[in-house]
Amino acid sequence: MTTTMGILSVCVLAAAGVQLGTLWIMKTSILPMLNSLPYGQYVTVCQLIDMHVFHPIAVWQGVIAAGLGVWASFLAPSAAVSVLFVVGSVAMVVVGITSEGFNRPIWRQIEKWSPQRTANNWLRKRFRWYVAHEVRTYGAIGAVAAFIAAFVGQLA
Repeated sequence: MTTTMGILSVCVLAAAGVQLGTLWIMKTSILPMLNSLPYGQYVTVCQLIDMHVFHPIAVWQGVIAAGLGVWASFLAPSAAVSVLFVVGSVAMVVVGITSEGFNRPIWRQIEKWSPQRTANNWLRKRFRWYVAHEVRTYGAIGAVAAFIAAFVGQLA
């Protein structure tokens, strides 16, 4: 494995791992807690979470990781390793599109809701946000798995 491939492999794997870790924590602890709350408490807690800090970091980290994964696919020592880097990059793009296309717009709506006045279709929106979160979590799992396989494939 060349130095460049080693650095690229570690970078994409670290980025995908951080994304997965963050999304997994959300999936296993924060979402179940939020989904157990009645409307007023749900809105208050969601509004206390400052997602404006996390979202830009996550988006750029995912975009950069996907780009580095594509770059690594061109430098890969074999077609199989190249495909694994592309699969990992596509999975990171799925995470980003799901976050920016579904989760973030719903989160922006929640920021404007009033805990005293139930928003229209809030249960449906909460469910859509949950499903989108599941999609992006499994996308991150796919990215980590593909990047690990690409890394190991280079060692063989």
